[in-house]
Amino acid sequence: MASPYGNIMKVETSGASWRTAIADWKHFNGVPASHNMAEHDLAAMNKYKGLIMKVAERNAVDPAVICGIISRESRAGKGLDKHGRGDYGKAFGLMQIDTTPSGGGNTPKGEWDSEEHLQQGTEILIEFIKRIQKKFHSWTYEQQLKGGIAAYNKGEDCVESYQEVDAKTNGVDYSNDVVARAQWFYRHGYGEKRNGGIIVAATAVVGAVCAVALAPLALTAIGFGAGGIVAGSTAASMMSAAAVANGGGVAAGSLVAVLQSAGAVGLSWMATAIVGSVGAAVGGSVGWLERTFF
Repeated sequence: MASPYGNIMKVETSGASWRTAIADWKHFNGVPASHNMAEHDLAAMNKYKGLIMKVAERNAVDPAVICGIISRESRAGKGLDKHGRGDYGKAFGLMQIDTTPSGGGNTPKGEWDSEEHLQQGTEILIEFIKRIQKKFHSWTYEQQLKGGIAAYNKGEDCVESYQEVDAKTNGVDYSNDVVARAQWFYRHGYGEKRNGGIIVAATAVVGAVCAVALAPLALTAIGFGAGGIVAGSTAASMMSAAAVANGGGVAAGSLVAVLQSAGAVGLSWMATAIVGSVGAAVGGSVGWLERTFF
């Protein structure tokens, strides 16, 4: 189930600024620095994985986005005192909810590392995303998501344009750094809970059935051509979905890869039989998964 607030993997990011990177003793900045900091927080983050995934699913938010904020705000709890406080006592919990009257003025819910706290922090994030959506209704969902993340740090009034979305955030990089960290977490165990792989499998089965019924013409018709995958075709959509589910690339030996190869060289009678068998078997499995989880 995709988030209605945009796809975090499609959000542009320049990563951490030098100010943020140097504070973490990094000798490099940008996306590599953000990824490095996220990697250092993974073990601590995994202690809360069950809660993060549960809250993310309930609120239709990418769990990786929650991780990105937790990593930036509290280093997955490592940067907090024994009471779960940070920012000189002004903020509370893993997601560092501002409790000062001059800031967010929020009354903390639950313990600093509890599901209640993560729910409250996620609700605050969603509220800021919605405010940015209203303020900049012509932006794409991904731009509004990034703007909402910046607003989580300094309020929606700090976001005056997309080009300078972080001009007034801490480190002048808050949303860019959080997005880069979130993208790293997405690729390391915090992708959507309802994995796109199920959807990819269902799409691939349809492609396989069509290939068997009309092969080899059907391969060309859906975009698996001799010269490669045709832009804007069904095959291109299948490949894109498979890449997202696989963390950025199409796995060798996957059904999309097989159909791509078949389209390039032509589908033999043996390949047709194999694809037909695979399609029938996977189709039955997908049907069970859909009945069970959707």
